[in-house]
Amino acid sequence: MSKPDPIHLPGTTLEGGGQLLRIAIGLSALTSTPIHISSIRGNRSGGGGLKLQHLMGVKWLAKACGASTAGAEKGSKTLQFWLQEPAYDGLIFKRQHEKAVMERTIDIGSPGAVGLVFQAILPYLLFSGHGEGDEEEEFFVTIKGGTNVGMSPSIDYIQQVLLPVLKLIGLPPITAKLHHRGWSTGRNEIGAVTFGVTPLRKGSCLPAFFLNERGDVITITATVLAPSSTKKDVHKEVEKQTREAFGAEAELNINFEDSYHAKRLYILLVATTTTSLHFGRDYLYDRKITSYDDAIPKLVAKAVAEVKRELDNGGSCVDEYMRDQLSVFQMLARGRSEVFGGLVGQEGGLVEGSLHARTAWWVGREMLGVVFGGGGACEGAGFVVGEGFVRREKVSGGVDGGVSDGDEDLGVVIERLSMEDT
Repeated sequence: MSKPDPIHLPGTTLEGGGQLLRIAIGLSALTSTPIHISSIRGNRSGGGGLKLQHLMGVKWLAKACGASTAGAEKGSKTLQFWLQEPAYDGLIFKRQHEKAVMERTIDIGSPGAVGLVFQAILPYLLFSGHGEGDEEEEFFVTIKGGTNVGMSPSIDYIQQVLLPVLKLIGLPPITAKLHHRGWSTGRNEIGAVTFGVTPLRKGSCLPAFFLNERGDVITITATVLAPSSTKKDVHKEVEKQTREAFGAEAELNINFEDSYHAKRLYILLVATTTTSLHFGRDYLYDRKITSYDDAIPKLVAKAVAEVKRELDNGGSCVDEYMRDQLSVFQMLARGRSEVFGGLVGQEGGLVEGSLHARTAWWVGREMLGVVFGGGGACEGAGFVVGEGFVRREKVSGGVDGGVSDGDEDLGVVIERLSMEDT
């Protein structure tokens, strides 16, 4: 069988950053679909190109699935990724305590974002089909890099927001063990996190999932990393501002941890609802610190204002960042999944997906032929774990990079191929 031509994905599309790359290489590794990405991160200052955190995700996936690459080097603005040996298994198992365990370490070599590398490889870990037989087979992957850095999901957000929501949509439990933190503020430090992932069984599908009922907020949790001398002031400011913003009905939990540096201030604020939804917004303080009396209130105020804004979107069931991270699982699920982003001002129009979300949706249309509706619904491709498939017909239409005006279901036209035939 002849190989399909690579799908060309211009890296300047929509968000024009790393989101396009992460989604594309993850889907390429799963579906054996060759891709060619040009102008990588072309909308970023400094000319874009592959940074170490992007490169490590590319290299790990290539090794895991047996892909060949061209342009996989630091600073490269083009990348080709294609599978020469689709049946290749680069994930080496060993026996440990009567379980089949794969261990691997990804060392970014800088405080590059651990969370972004995890985003890139997670769909492959879950859907590649390495979980066979009656016993569970767990992957342990240790990623070394930045755990609390700007413009990326922190380890705290991953543990407290992302992983609980992934469990809620029907994925097997995922663990994240923090060994030590990695920072890009104060002074560069390399951290490490070990993720434990139990893959879906070969031949199974992720069923369609629905996040469309918010419920009431019952818990507010603040996690603050700051110098130990600020602990009393942090508690006072968090309690004051959260009570003013959210009232006294919800239980308030404050977790404080010494950041061990005068210039390191970080907060994650999480609102949990009666339907087990988690809304999280965080802030790594990026201003000059002249006094903690000034910085601490500003740190807390930003997180409180952003969570409140999320909850003020009528009926929203996920925060802005969660919505784009769930997109790839909507694409792969079987059936129509819904992730409701809310209404502007309680009774207004639908909350538009962020540029990151719309970029993910565009990649899904180009590679899988799936289309997202304005209300956050997507008829998934029904990806069967362990099977490869290639897109045979592109879905036309849609606006703003492939997003449909409404919620109508559009067919996904694909041809499934066994791993031996691709």
